[in-house]
Amino acid sequence: MNYDQKMRLSFLRDELTDMTFYIYLSNRFNDMRETMIKLSKIERKHSEFWRKSLESEGIETKNVTPRRLKIIFLKIIILFIGRSLTINLLEHGEYSSIIKYKNYMESSNGNIKGLRELITEEMQHEDIFESDIDRSAQKIDRSRDFLYGMSDGLVEVLAALAGLTAIIDNHILIALSGVVIGISGTFSMTLGAYLSQKTESDYKITRIKKINIFNIKNESKRIDEYKKEANSSALATAISYVIGAVIPILPFVFLYKYYAIMLSVFLVAMAQGISNSIISLSMGIAIIKNAIRASMLALGAALVTFLIGYMFHIVFHISVI
Repeated sequence: MNYDQKMRLSFLRDELTDMTFYIYLSNRFNDMRETMIKLSKIERKHSEFWRKSLESEGIETKNVTPRRLKIIFLKIIILFIGRSLTINLLEHGEYSSIIKYKNYMESSNGNIKGLRELITEEMQHEDIFESDIDRSAQKIDRSRDFLYGMSDGLVEVLAALAGLTAIIDNHILIALSGVVIGISGTFSMTLGAYLSQKTESDYKITRIKKINIFNIKNESKRIDEYKKEANSSALATAISYVIGAVIPILPFVFLYKYYAIMLSVFLVAMAQGISNSIISLSMGIAIIKNAIRASMLALGAALVTFLIGYMFHIVFHISVI
């Protein structure tokens, strides 16, 4: 089997994988059933396209199966990030398929009849998602805000702990200092989130009252929802920041300071990578690149503050035993 045939075999497995997962979604979510069945039929058609292409050259495809590990991964990931973000992940995968098919079509061996039509149908997947699936935009926004808050806690507290590690010898004192910094940061972030959302909510309420001055009673439910936004935003920010702060602090409770800071750096890098992957996923932008960038920035902040703390220790002989 040559390289071109291996490429088409990979495309066949991708289409079978997507088809299988869409069927799974259609059985799990009744409100998505019609759309998922529609998408699974499109993927079945595309899989037959690649199957016929290979069999016309004598390649046996009866034993070709979906990518089971990917399906298992998607089934697990939907439990953690929810349906809306999983749909975004599927759309991201559809876009990747379009790029692969386009590159294949433009290659010397990619002149297969009907491939352009297949690419066009893949591009229409997003329209199907947009028109037939409730994307729960508010839920995505709330999840994104939660992850941003956690990211702030991760980076700010890790940076502070890194600086303190250079001048404080006792790891428990470093942990306690981190708790104080975390509490201060939580109040600051929560107050900022409350005031920001309160201002936005008050503006929206004022707009509703102006537009519906004669029918304001009909808008009472929406006004009540807007009034609750500031409290919800403040609570989500507080919880997310605390979660972010706890991650880098925890190793200092149990380990010597240098072991603790290394473990904290590792945990924060992982948490930053995962949280920013989800944020990127919800926004439909490059996932891996943004995850790596977020992790590197967090590590950079920790390194800079550690060097500053170490400089104070060397130059000004500041040290706490």
